[in-house]
Amino acid sequence: MVFQLQQPNMSTASVFYESDTNTPRHLTPALVARFKPASKPLALPPKSSLRLAPKLLLQIQQLAPNHRPQPVFGVWQPPFLKSKLTRDFVHRPKLRTGDVYATLDEPFIINSHLRKQSTKSDDPEHTPTRDITAAMCQSTNPDTPSSSSIYFRDAQCSWSARASMAGPNHDIPSYRFTLQDEKSSESDSQIGRIILQWEKRELPKNSNQKQNQGESQNTDQFVLMLIDRQARRKSRIATMTPGGLEVFVRKSSILESLRVCFNLTSPSATVTSGRDPHEVLESWLYTHVLTLGVWVASQEGWLG
Repeated sequence: MVFQLQQPNMSTASVFYESDTNTPRHLTPALVARFKPASKPLALPPKSSLRLAPKLLLQIQQLAPNHRPQPVFGVWQPPFLKSKLTRDFVHRPKLRTGDVYATLDEPFIINSHLRKQSTKSDDPEHTPTRDITAAMCQSTNPDTPSSSSIYFRDAQCSWSARASMAGPNHDIPSYRFTLQDEKSSESDSQIGRIILQWEKRELPKNSNQKQNQGESQNTDQFVLMLIDRQARRKSRIATMTPGGLEVFVRKSSILESLRVCFNLTSPSATVTSGRDPHEVLESWLYTHVLTLGVWVASQEGWLG
């Protein structure tokens, strides 16, 4: 699945991870999604010391066969008066200056033959609290300025985000996301079983990915790795450039690790009740890939 964008520590040194790059594809049909920034540039409002309304920083469209680009995901800077934005979250994180939050503006297109109807208002400034799906909060600790906490409205657990270096020589810029659960004991190894990590890679010179007009000539991309420490497997599930994101899962073993990760986040009953479990997992995956990707994009200066 492809998405398009519009701009307005646990050691694994002793563990060998098996790559899924050259292994057979057992999952049918493949889970693939594409997203990109909306192409229409934003009309940025004049700077103001007092911001009374949310500011749209980024809008993400989903690309699907036989469908026009569908705006599905928005990234916002909170207004000056922002105390009630996260009232429906389990942890009710407090949004401060520099933090951002994400909204699900339209349901994801899960099946290319069936598009769900949206209940969202046509007013682009209308962002009701029920649509807010994630909050990305910077660390207030001066000793860890490059770390953040990411909260999802419908999950008991949050994610700790931290910039680090990966690779055999620890020379590959990466961003690691680990689960945090205040209710779990320190001896609970399951909470640390799954790690999500965006790793920076250089695009091949013969890459056929076309850049949009006005896009910077950035030759770097990020690859999202799903690390299952118990299964000793490291799998690629998404890629991201300034021009968009692509999500792809083609093996049942990767799906199983994603289900484990989904369960470890302790989703609320409202997410799973009466819904198809495959649809729930796919929507959860897209939400997490986009949210964690947005956090990386902000660290890389892609949001402007």
